[in-house]
Amino acid sequence: MKKLVATLAVVVAVLIGVIALLVFRGGPVVKSDTRQGGAVVTEQVIKSFKISSLTYRYTNVIYSEDVKKLGNVTIPLTKKYLAVRYEGVMEIGIDASLIKVTQTSTSVTIVLPPAQVLSHTLVPGTTEVMIDVDTPFNENKVSDYTQLFESEQLAMEQRAADAGLLTQAAANAKEQLGAFLHAIPGLPDTYTITIALTS
Repeated sequence: MKKLVATLAVVVAVLIGVIALLVFRGGPVVKSDTRQGGAVVTEQVIKSFKISSLTYRYTNVIYSEDVKKLGNVTIPLTKKYLAVRYEGVMEIGIDASLIKVTQTSTSVTIVLPPAQVLSHTLVPGTTEVMIDVDTPFNENKVSDYTQLFESEQLAMEQRAADAGLLTQAAANAKEQLGAFLHAIPGLPDTYTITIALTS
């Protein structure tokens, strides 16, 4: 019986040694079979009437801090903090389907709608997590990142409006459309083109 146990111990030791040798020599002990892919669930092509007349690219740092409380008392080990640096880009312009046109034989009057943010996206590859501190009792989750970006997107769009970028985009659209119309070959000198912005 003792010989059997000793023999088994030797076999186990040899097996462990062989496995260790294969691991250290890079031998394929455990293989990882990873597959990646995607499947289109639904797709739709939508005709766009939006005219972009201004592109605004920016760098921003956003942060979020959270701590659990019981009444007014802070619960220990529940404070988390998140800070992310990223670059975003907005396309600002007008919806051409909302343009109003009044035309006669001697003139045309075009009224442009107010400019708006046509698209607002993150620049790929620019997101950098600067601080990610949490606890087992209050963890940072993917939803925290998502909510942080969504709320900050709205704030950035408001900042763009406050900085006059929508007004500038509308003026750009007016200038571009005017240049295009005045460049039409054969347009009589007496033909009047009026382009106005919605107030």
